[in-house]
Amino acid sequence: MAQYRFLADCFVGQSHILAGTTVSMADDWVPHGNCEPIDAAAIRAFWNAGPQPCGVVRPQWSNQVVPLPSCHWHCVDPANSMYQLTGAGASLGPKHGLGMSLP
Repeated sequence: MAQYRFLADCFVGQSHILAGTTVSMADDWVPHGNCEPIDAAAIRAFWNAGPQPCGVVRPQWSNQVVPLPSCHWHCVDPANSMYQLTGAGASLGPKHGLGMSLP
């Protein structure tokens, strides 16, 4: 099981997950830009999913303060659309963004 912190209120399957909540997800779950990987398994799955924009970091249905993610995609080579994770994911190296346009 991989752990993620959700950055925005989301529905995953039939579950409503509030921003700021840390959740363990099955290893076959494909993470999206509205969550931050917490452990090694999540970071690897996030890297495998590839570069994607981070959504708006804020709760919609609660008043919880949600800190910005420490592990997110950033552009390292705009000419070749190469992105790399920050924080603990940086050691995995760059990955092609397939036409993504991230800051």
